[in-house]
Amino acid sequence: MHGPVVAVAGQDTLWQAMDRMLTAHLRHVAVVDEGHAAGLLSDRDLASVWALDPLGLKHRTASDVLGSEPCLVTPDIDVISASERLLGAGVDALLVVDETTRPVGVLTDHDLLDVLVDLYGKRDDHGERGPRHPNMLPD
Repeated sequence: MHGPVVAVAGQDTLWQAMDRMLTAHLRHVAVVDEGHAAGLLSDRDLASVWALDPLGLKHRTASDVLGSEPCLVTPDIDVISASERLLGAGVDALLVVDETTRPVGVLTDHDLLDVLVDLYGKRDDHGERGPRHPNMLPD
């Protein structure tokens, strides 16, 4: 899980959301309404809108592109359940919220792969994994 969460308001334009993502070097930002999680916006969501209507980034809001069922989980979710949620929803990240639905982190497919590598991956003589791909942005 990654945190702290970078968020945009539901009424913010997709252009503003893209600016927050790029500035923070992230692929996901939480969408919040009055401090409570409404969902998770990804760079793929932005790319989909841009592909159909480049000006849509300036005219559509973050809430406009959220699905009807946000992919929210609690911090105590286990690895298997989180993986099933990712696969079932066809997404690459889940928004982690506390008991009041305030965002506390983002759990990505890379986080789950890290667990897999920690359990079964090869390590060097010092117990360290090899370097991450230098062109991958953190989440």
